[in-house]
Amino acid sequence: MTPLPTAPLPDLELLEKRASRERAARKEAERILEDKSRELYLVNASLMQAREALERQIKDLQVERDRVLMMARTDLLTGLPNRGALLDLLDERIIRPRPAGQHVWLFLVNLQHFQFINAAIGPRGGDAVLKRVGQRLQAVAEEHSAIAGRFSGTEFAIVLEREAEGMESLGERLRELVEAPVHIEGRDVRIEVSMAAAGTNLAAPNTNALRLAADFALVKCRSEKSPGVRWFDEKLSAEVIRRQELEILLHAAVQRREIEAWFQPIIHPRDPGIISLEVLARWPEQGCLITPGEFFPLVDDMGMRVGLDRWLLRRACEQALPWVRSGKVRDICVNVSPRDLMVPGFAESFSAQVVATGFPLDHLVVEVTEAVFIENLDRVREQLLALTRTGVRIALDDFGTGYSNLRSLVGLPFSKIKLDRSLIADMDSGERVAMLVSTLVQWSRASDLEIVAEGVETEMQSILLKSLGCTSLQGYLFGRAMSARNIERRLALPNAEFGMAEAV
Repeated sequence: MTPLPTAPLPDLELLEKRASRERAARKEAERILEDKSRELYLVNASLMQAREALERQIKDLQVERDRVLMMARTDLLTGLPNRGALLDLLDERIIRPRPAGQHVWLFLVNLQHFQFINAAIGPRGGDAVLKRVGQRLQAVAEEHSAIAGRFSGTEFAIVLEREAEGMESLGERLRELVEAPVHIEGRDVRIEVSMAAAGTNLAAPNTNALRLAADFALVKCRSEKSPGVRWFDEKLSAEVIRRQELEILLHAAVQRREIEAWFQPIIHPRDPGIISLEVLARWPEQGCLITPGEFFPLVDDMGMRVGLDRWLLRRACEQALPWVRSGKVRDICVNVSPRDLMVPGFAESFSAQVVATGFPLDHLVVEVTEAVFIENLDRVREQLLALTRTGVRIALDDFGTGYSNLRSLVGLPFSKIKLDRSLIADMDSGERVAMLVSTLVQWSRASDLEIVAEGVETEMQSILLKSLGCTSLQGYLFGRAMSARNIERRLALPNAEFGMAEAV
């Protein structure tokens, strides 16, 4: 047999080298895999830390957000819900179902004369008083499952649900609790509040209507200075309806120039053939006159005061111009509010309006009230001096009952003062009042000031004022406010005099 060929024997050294290379490659691969695994572990650990840090940051942000939201809805001084939060809670109470006969009630509590408390015990003491009031209201709220809150600086509120029976007695107890004196900064402090309430039994069942009803009742409480709680009742509800109707009519009346300038005569006993006229606003509506006291607050609230004042000034000057030229009317008097005097450039704007009508500025008297003494006196003085430089004369109205003082009078360019009607009304029954009026008359004459007595209604008052030397008299005894047509009729009478005139 032929022998099979034999393969050459492998090279052991070569095999060993190959095996060594394979071992080295395997070790390198294992090392690389271990390094990659380590890197992956580290990356994963880093991601875990980042996620944990992110979760902590999100949690912190949520806590901060909740804190900010709480602060945004909380009054920081008292810890009570603030106005926005309380109105939201009120809305929730109104819209949720209630047992039959139950209503939602909103009490408004406003601290009176708080500036005097601050002046007496300082701002820190004033803050302590506000905190104490908040604590008292919160105690009542917890007792009746109600919500107490702080609406503004000195105004608080309580929202509660219950039947109408017993609400008045609850309101009185609440007022007595709030008004109890507090001991602050080592002294007893008396608290006085105005308080009003409204319920969904009369106000429309929504948050805005209930809030407006309570606000309206609070305004009435302040204006009437009535003790106790002022409730939004049927009478106030009718007033609100009347106000809404008047707003609609008033807006149209102002646009159509239906508010008229009327004139009340001021007589001069030493020269009875010549009169002065005070310009007053009157609104004829459906055969009757709506009084300024009823519609002027609406004019202010509706932002139409400036435009209406300009119209009345221009119209009064146009109507009175021929009367002044005839020599039968000495001057006309127009009222300017302290707020107007705070507007920069008012004197120039005012005089320009008068000049545009052709009315002589030296026959115009601007009347300001004693409230000028509590405004920025320096700015008021500048405006009044600017008016006097145009020829306009300045009169101080309602003198003798408010803020006025002789030192302030000396520093302001008044040429006329008008005694408040309350002084004239008390002259008949009070000798001391008559002596005061006599003193004021003598002082005004010595100071070269014309003095006008307002509110003269009886012949006895007229005789006494003339005997005291009062230079001008005004009141129903000589005529009520009249339309321009009636003034012209009176001036057209032969030897027309307004002394002892019938009320028109």
